Amino acid sequence: MSLWIYVVLLAVIQGLTEFLPVSSSGHLAVLAAFFGFKGEESATLGIMLHAGSLLAIIVFYFQLLLGFFKRDQFHLLCMVILGSIPAGVAGVVIKHFKWDEWLFGDLAVIALGFLITGALLRLSGKEKLIRRDTPPTPIKEITWKQSLTVGVVQSAAILPGISRSGSTIVAGLLAGIERESAAAFSFLLALPAIFGATLLETLDLVRGKAASAMTVSYLQLGVAVAVSAIVSFAALHFLVKVVKKGKLCYFSWYVIALGLLLICKYFARYAG
Repeated sequence: MSLWIYVVLLAVIQGLTEFLPVSSSGHLAVLAAFFGFKGEESATLGIMLHAGSLLAIIVFYFQLLLGFFKRDQFHLLCMVILGSIPAGVAGVVIKHFKWDEWLFGDLAVIALGFLITGALLRLSGKEKLIRRDTPPTPIKEITWKQSLTVGVVQSAAILPGISRSGSTIVAGLLAGIERESAAAFSFLLALPAIFGATLLETLDLVRGKAASAMTVSYLQLGVAVAVSAIVSFAALHFLVKVVKKGKLCYFSWYVIALGLLLICKYFARYAG
């Protein structure tokens, strides 16, 4: 397969799966494993593709982000910062100990992540768990406990196969945040998480630490980021509609099936 086709294919997969609750990192890792890319190459390319998704969030929530400069949204800004801390700490630890390479290359880890995502998505369809005696919390009134709850879940979603969007939206719903606000807060938390990961990887590229492992040119990376941004925006628009209708759990069957398929693939590899 042409490297150009491979890179563009990954950009499309990234754009679709970053916001759809099926784990972009898991899908990118699976494709990398099947096409023979090393874990480090997969992680580097995957993180750079996240820059396209970052741009899509900024465009989609541009008006809400502008509100951060207003005094009445200072509380929401603080909650976004607070909720971002767990993922930031987890990301630095994983990067420091260089655990990202084996995490992205182990099919068993990826399969487990997909199954965890499927279980979380099934919870989103349990109305008894989501309903509360008090009205759901709107985005401007999210509490520090709700923010940290979603933030801790987001830190676990660094593992490939665990959907960041799916797990954080479900965590928000279970914590009592209203549906549309849970989706919006999830994607606001994605901004510092994706930006931080992209920044760390970009610094490695500039310093030459990751460039030696990459066979993808800077031009191909640029095209891939643009494709990822366009597809990500469309996927984000679609997912917000799905969350509003309470249909998030429908995606669970896909990720559970994919997880089971990878487990079979994992054992077949060693049985053969």
